[in-house]
Amino acid sequence: MKPTNHGENQGEGDKASARNYNRKVREFVAEGKVDEAARAAAHYLERDPADAERAERAARKGPKHPVVSVDQLVAKGKTVVDRVRPVVERIVEGVRARLRRKSPQP
Repeated sequence: MKPTNHGENQGEGDKASARNYNRKVREFVAEGKVDEAARAAAHYLERDPADAERAERAARKGPKHPVVSVDQLVAKGKTVVDRVRPVVERIVEGVRARLRRKSPQP
């Protein structure tokens, strides 16, 4: 498998990952694993419908972003200020740009 350049902007959507996913789906279908997976899913749904419902709700929400504590940031060598500074700088620059547009020209 060819490694992807994580810094490379691939536009809207990750085309390399989409190709990889599509290839794996085709392989899964070609190997005849669909019926077996469908039977396993039906058995799981009959055996534990409440757990299946919880799992479906969690899957619909998508992945959770981890909550990082201040101690973890410090351990990684980044302070809270280091993490917040870029956000504050973007906000300040946006406010400055708005004020420059609104100020009357002499």
